[in-house]
Amino acid sequence: MTVPHQSTTPRAPQDKLPEDRRHMIRRRWLTAVIIVLLVGIPAGYLVISAGQSRDSGRDKERESSAAGLQANRPSQMKRRVFEVPIPAGAWDVAYYETSNWKTSRLYVQFTTTATGLDAFLAESGTSRAQLVPGHVTVSERDADIADWTFDDGPTGGTATPPTGGAATPATVGTTAPATVGPSTGTTEASGGATGATVWAGTTVTREEPRPDTDITVDLTDPAFPRVYAVSTTSP
Repeated sequence: MTVPHQSTTPRAPQDKLPEDRRHMIRRRWLTAVIIVLLVGIPAGYLVISAGQSRDSGRDKERESSAAGLQANRPSQMKRRVFEVPIPAGAWDVAYYETSNWKTSRLYVQFTTTATGLDAFLAESGTSRAQLVPGHVTVSERDADIADWTFDDGPTGGTATPPTGGAATPATVGTTAPATVGPSTGTTEASGGATGATVWAGTTVTREEPRPDTDITVDLTDPAFPRVYAVSTTSP
């Protein structure tokens, strides 16, 4: 007689041993360390990067100030970014740029003709009629940084445009007119000539993120005006 084969009942899995307190504490500690590393390292990296970026910006600004004006034309890209068009044929051109994490500035000076001045003003979004006689729009801070000297007129602030017509020369005095060199910005008297320096200025305000530009012009010799421009942008 054949005895029927009985299938073996599968064994129940052995119960998992309870986790002891020491092992539990170790596991939780490791989990906490991993979470701290995953969160803390990226956060620390961001803080360090931000600090380095600010320090780098300040260093660049100090280096630019120390280097002073460069007797050269700014690159076409800089002129486009800061919207400072230098007319063709301008001479004694000098510039330098300062930048930090908050603002960037381009300082430019050049001498041009009366026609070149009109072209520069038109491309900058203003006109000769907007130049306020006797007004220096470059702030004292910026003049200090660029080593520019402006005499015989108020400085700083946004110029109030005249009600109409072209700019009129300032009253002629007895002091010699001043010119500023391209690299030093020092004031030198013109030999034999008399009369005060004739300043005129305006500020071109543009919609952000486009830059604003302070423009001050030495019109002592109307045929060959000297232009000083500071264009400021916030990246």
